[in-house]
Amino acid sequence: MKGIALNKSGFTLAEILVAVLVMSVLVTMAVPMYERAIEKSRFAEVGITLKRLGESKLRTMDTYEIGDFQQNSFNSRQLDVQIPANSEFAFRLYPQTSTKSVCAERLRGENAGTIFLYVGEEGIERCSDTNHPAWCEYYAEGEHLFCQNSPTAQTCKNYGMNKSVIIGNCLNATGDTF
Repeated sequence: MKGIALNKSGFTLAEILVAVLVMSVLVTMAVPMYERAIEKSRFAEVGITLKRLGESKLRTMDTYEIGDFQQNSFNSRQLDVQIPANSEFAFRLYPQTSTKSVCAERLRGENAGTIFLYVGEEGIERCSDTNHPAWCEYYAEGEHLFCQNSPTAQTCKNYGMNKSVIIGNCLNATGDTF
């Protein structure tokens, strides 16, 4: 019998292992990038929500002729804006350090505990407060959204905010959280 040529069809074990290795490297690189993109979209959403909430709070203060919002002045149900149900952030009308502003705290994930404070036009008033020089510098750059790192990490940098300011924990005060 003359030499019979064997037709090989399919892949060798080495080829399959190389393909699996390449795929695992790609997945290992893609997952953290995907998680960062999701977190950035959450940050953008919370920034927009805080702006809408802050503007609604000021309109409600005007309606009720309230100069400085104090606890129990009114609650979130009296606002003219609907805040979507969100288990990622908690929102509050009454931040301890800034009565005309609103804040949010990241509740879950590696950035849990990070606090965001939307000051709107109140930043101008804060510039005269010598106890908070970073406020004025930050506000002068056109920023209306401040960030405070969580106690355990430098999370503001994860959101592209390289400056963090001391704004107090806006969710520790009693009052309306939603």
